[in-house]
Amino acid sequence: MTRVFRTRTPAPTWEHGLLAGSGRLGAVLHGPAQRQVITLSHERFFVPVNPRPRAPDLRPVLDDLRRAVLTGDADHAGDLLTEGLAADGYPDGLIWTDPLGICATLTLAVAGVTQELSRSTDLSLGEVAVDLRDGRDGRCAVRVITPRDDETAWVAIESDHEVVVDLALSLGGALDTALDTGGADSSAAVAVTLVGGRDGRVEAVTSEAIATVTARGAGPWEHGAQSLTSRLVVPAGGRRTVRLEVAVRTSGGTPPSPTGPTDVDWTQLRRGQAATHGRLVAASTLDLRAPRGRSTSHDPTTEEVWAAARAGDAGARLRVVEIAYLSGRAHAIAATGDLPPTLQGVWQGTWRPAWSADYTLNGNLQNGGMAGLVPTGTPELARSLLTLVLAHLDDYRENARRVFGADGMLLPSRMSTHGRANHVHAAYPHVFWTGCGGWVLRLAADLVSTTGDRTLVDDRLWSLVEGVLRFAETATVLVDGRRHVVPAYSPENTPSGAGGPITSGTTMDVAILRDAARASAVLASARGDHSLDARWSALAASLPSFRVAADGTLAEWIDEQWHEEPAHRHASQLYPLWYEPDTAFVGAAGVTLRAAALATVHAKLAWRAADPTPPPGRMEMAFGLVQVGLAAAALGDAEAALQCVEWLAVDHWRPALTTTHDAGSIFNLDASGGLPALVAAMLLASTAGTLTVLPALPRAWPSGTVTGLRARGGIVVDRLAWDPDGCTVTLRRLREAAWLAPEPGVLLQAGRPFTTPGTVLPAGRVRVGVDATTIRLQWADPDEGSGLS
Repeated sequence: MTRVFRTRTPAPTWEHGLLAGSGRLGAVLHGPAQRQVITLSHERFFVPVNPRPRAPDLRPVLDDLRRAVLTGDADHAGDLLTEGLAADGYPDGLIWTDPLGICATLTLAVAGVTQELSRSTDLSLGEVAVDLRDGRDGRCAVRVITPRDDETAWVAIESDHEVVVDLALSLGGALDTALDTGGADSSAAVAVTLVGGRDGRVEAVTSEAIATVTARGAGPWEHGAQSLTSRLVVPAGGRRTVRLEVAVRTSGGTPPSPTGPTDVDWTQLRRGQAATHGRLVAASTLDLRAPRGRSTSHDPTTEEVWAAARAGDAGARLRVVEIAYLSGRAHAIAATGDLPPTLQGVWQGTWRPAWSADYTLNGNLQNGGMAGLVPTGTPELARSLLTLVLAHLDDYRENARRVFGADGMLLPSRMSTHGRANHVHAAYPHVFWTGCGGWVLRLAADLVSTTGDRTLVDDRLWSLVEGVLRFAETATVLVDGRRHVVPAYSPENTPSGAGGPITSGTTMDVAILRDAARASAVLASARGDHSLDARWSALAASLPSFRVAADGTLAEWIDEQWHEEPAHRHASQLYPLWYEPDTAFVGAAGVTLRAAALATVHAKLAWRAADPTPPPGRMEMAFGLVQVGLAAAALGDAEAALQCVEWLAVDHWRPALTTTHDAGSIFNLDASGGLPALVAAMLLASTAGTLTVLPALPRAWPSGTVTGLRARGGIVVDRLAWDPDGCTVTLRRLREAAWLAPEPGVLLQAGRPFTTPGTVLPAGRVRVGVDATTIRLQWADPDEGSGLS
């Protein structure tokens, strides 16, 4: 499968540009033909432009607020929250996190260019390029590579004829934004220092950090009013390179000294990228046997492939899913370094980004940017979540005390530079959403259970395990003998007919705590400390049962006084099916709940299908589709899962292979991480002791191959290939994960009945070895569709 893709769609703004990323450093290549622009950002450079008050002290109004919620008076609950916020000095509007900033911008004005021919991205090398035509019917190109795990961007200019390139190095960036969420102009908090000479240097200075970008290989650089300027001459048939070194340090830290060469062997640079970035991208591949079409004089552009898919061409629809899987993984990898991807990955081009381009933790990060890292072969990158979260434990303790008068830890719904829960308003009472901590424990447990790495459960992570438990024990209230989070918030929905979103007994709260009890057991085994097991078990047993709503869907609020509002982009009540299915949904006892969850899946899809356009239509928030699709896959509804995949791939991908929050609008990484995770869930499911192949294989994918999927129990599925007659699975267990296996081998099952030369157990399973084992499953009913019943 090719990994180089071309587009002829111009990129007038950064949101349509080509992306290169090292994990730590991001570069966006965009602009008109005669003026190519490269905007640089860094995972550690957030601009301290917004206030950072402590979490609001709501203890003075907490008892009254709880009484209002328990009696169903959401209006009064909202008024009490507003009163409590005002008493604590909070402003009327939302307090935003500090946004991801811009470190510098390099502009290249290429003399004599007449038009832009195409833009291309090599996903395996992380190289992006713009192909230009000069006035003598020759070509020149601008290329960018950001070496993996480095803080350097290499820019190359190549030309058939001698060409002069004028360079300008400045802070750059724009104030326009695809969505105005009320964020301030963060450039106002950045002072700029320009230093010319042999090397050009831009320093973006804030009260807390300094981002230094040094340009080497051009020079000398002359000092202008707002930028440094230089000129280089590219000889006919030659190449000139510029090295951009980026360093972020705390204010007062030692300024960096330029290091490394000013020129590079581009072939060697590509070789290094193939061994690092390329290795990560190749960790998992997807081949749906999409037809490549008849031979033509050129490979189809991304526009041509997507146009055919939108026109209903079945082969093209397979192709866009393949490309979306590849490009989504490549961009999620490129945006993950020491820290996970923000809403916009590690890329930036505006000083007023939507939602501050932060880490939104009520679904975007978990179901979006990082969702595919563990299941699609790169679990080592998921460590970045722990780096982000475990740095602010004291903030979480303070959040718990001030918001709920509780012990333990309350994690916020949004983060960038701190862990304070202060993003709150009566219309968006995010401080009452308590699920982040338990969700992090699930992701940590999956990281341990797919890699076998027990060292992950260090003292800080174990403190979080205890902190989440202690919060649940002290922040919940007893209602009819069961523990409920009161007040609560189901992101970001309001019950039908209610006067506000502050509620009690949300399904997501219960599901996350039940799941956190299972996750903590994995972490306890890894650490060899079972001192919390009994408390976690007691907590899980004290929680209320899930409920079927009057409309037959899975209730979003377990408390019956709150009525369903299905016309909403979130699907938080489906959390019990996103990872290891909650035991309440398993077996004969779970039939009713599974049926209700399936009704929810279909209701959410029907709501979107009624107006499948960007806002004001309903095709918004890509990760909401991921949430629905993951549940559909777990329930074996292959066609519903496919609908989510195709809506994501066809409607949320741009010609540059970047993704959007809504269909065609707002640059965002949620679909990049979410679609690969959803496809993986359709092809493989696992628990600690079982492996299910093809649990939700749609009829539109009759044959295919996927490689490199990861499963719980430390299982690597090196290759899974299927056809109309059966499937072949090659799997192994990581040596370091042997401690996870209570029994030898693994129980293998499939999304449809099968026969195999091995002994088939009564439940339709076969126990197979995990030492580089290859097994062929023959479908017992080759004419039947697939998918679990």
